Parts: sequence; C-alpha cells; structure tokens
Amino acid sequence: MKWFLVLALGLLGCGDDPPPTVSGGGTRVPGGTIGETGGTPGAGGSGGAGGAGGAQPKGACDNGSDLDAIEAAEQSVRDIARNCGLFVCAASIGNATAYGECVEGCVSERVPALSTDCAGCYGDLESCGLASLCRFQCQGSTCSTLCLDCLNGADCLTAFEECRGLPGDGCAG
Repeated sequence: MKWFLVLALGLLGCGDDPPPTVSGGGTRVPGGTIGETGGTPGAGGSGGAGGAGGAQPKGACDNGSDLDAIEAAEQSVRDIARNCGLFVCAASIGNATAYGECVEGCVSERVPALSTDCAGCYGDLESCGLASLCRFQCQGSTCSTLCLDCLNGADCLTAFEECRGLPGDGCAG
C-alpha cells in the first residue's frame, strides 16, 4: 500500500499550482540582470544534467541604475532624445553618425544618471530615424502612430530594443 501511495504522488506531481499573482498596476519596466553574478550550477541527479547558471545581461539599459534613471527622467527619454535632435544637434543632420553621437551626448547630459551605453541606444535610434527619413513623422511625438510605423518599417525599433535589452519602443503605456 505504501508503494501505491508513493507511485500515485509521483504520477500526480507536486507543484502544479499556478504561480502566485502580484497585485499593483505600476508601469515599471521589468528589473534587469546586468551586474548579477549568476546562479551556481546544480549537481546532476541520477541520469540528470547539472543546473544552468544565472541570467545573462540583455542590453545596455538592462540594469537597475539605468532603469531607475529612465523612470526618474522628467519626461520620456525618447522625447528628450528627440528634443536633443531638434534643438541641439540640428547642425549634424547631414551626417547620421555625427547626429547620433550628438544625441547620445545630449541625452547623457540631460539624464546624467543614465549610462553612456544606454544613452547611445537613444542616439542610435534617432540616427536610424534620420537616415530612414522618419524625422518629420517623429517631430511632433516620438510615440505617434506615424512615427512608430516609420521606425518599425525601417527596423529602427528592433535595433533599439536589442540595444537597450528592454522590450518595447520606450513609449509609456
């Protein structure tokens, strides 16, 4: 009878309960993984393989300090980058590389807690938008349908997500 009970528990399994839900409606981007040391591999069981190490960094902005800086900025970093492009870096419009570097520097200056690498993602996005002729669609709002459609069509947002290591287009909501 004891063996029957052990077999029944083994077949039914333990831990099939769904994960607990967390209440709250905050919009904070999920926490990053840069700076973590990773987990310790597990020992192999009978016929099993060892466990995997911890998660690897995803991108330039996927860390606590950059996430905090993005969240604490007085306006969206996308809008800050656009304003840098419109008002500070306009003289570099003829050179997409110089324009992107100018926007990166301006974003770093206006969001000083943001890392240079993360600010570079915003400069690269602005540079891509300029090279893809999205500047006018994005001039009024970086999160307008016209702007996002243009940037998506040019694969600028895909590169932006990969650079930042964060999902989405950087627009709120």
